Amino acid sequence: MKSVVALLCLVALAAAAPRSVQTKYGFPSGRVVGGIDALPGEFPSIVSIQRVILVISAHVCGGSILSNFWVLTAAHCITENPATATFQIWAGAHDTSVDEPSRQIIGVASSTVHPDYLGGVNPTDIAVMRLASPLTYTDRIQPIVLPVPGSTPTGPATLAGWGSTGGTLPTLPNILQKVTKPLITYAECEAAAGIDSPLGPTNICTGPLTGGVSACSGDSGGPLYTIQGGQQVQVGIVSWGWIPCGTVGFPSVYVGLSHYLDWVQDNTN
Repeated sequence: MKSVVALLCLVALAAAAPRSVQTKYGFPSGRVVGGIDALPGEFPSIVSIQRVILVISAHVCGGSILSNFWVLTAAHCITENPATATFQIWAGAHDTSVDEPSRQIIGVASSTVHPDYLGGVNPTDIAVMRLASPLTYTDRIQPIVLPVPGSTPTGPATLAGWGSTGGTLPTLPNILQKVTKPLITYAECEAAAGIDSPLGPTNICTGPLTGGVSACSGDSGGPLYTIQGGQQVQVGIVSWGWIPCGTVGFPSVYVGLSHYLDWVQDNTN
């Protein structure tokens, strides 16, 4: 049995938050480890959530488009940032280092965190953001396709994000990364995580447990997709994992979106 307090730091996948790193769970403050560059427009529902200080913005988390006024993300992306933090979303982005004509930048008017979220890492690590003005849909900006309520995803899954490419200290790429990973069963995930982990039955997990492929800092809040009927269906929200990212024997853990569809609908009109 693995102990989550072992040689590793299990930390929430929120990137670049200047607060002190949690000592037990979560990634230090958010390239997908083992990933490759995504194609421009390959994931039209993904957004970069940027924290703004004066006129400077920085990627802190991923998110996904629910509708032209609403974005889905992880709760810790909001609560692990200062209460005074100002956020923007960058939709239609691919390379965050250049001024892309496909990009739409919109401020966040308000955020709602799931009422059962207790801070840090737990299964209800889900939140929605209300945009200050609507997105305009294009071929590179589209809403997510939601899963069947209560369903358990199967088959390989694809993670996309601008999170760290690995190591103990986050190294964030400019170009959106992607990696296809195997889903593992809840029993396999529980055995790998250990009984004292914050894993819950509404979480879903990906391997490979052989290491080298993982979500990492800055991927938090971003989407995990499976292909169903030829469509990208978002089945998970990046929540937490182990540091160093891609450690042998440990999974990446996601909020199972199919379990929270009623809450999402109730809180996004």
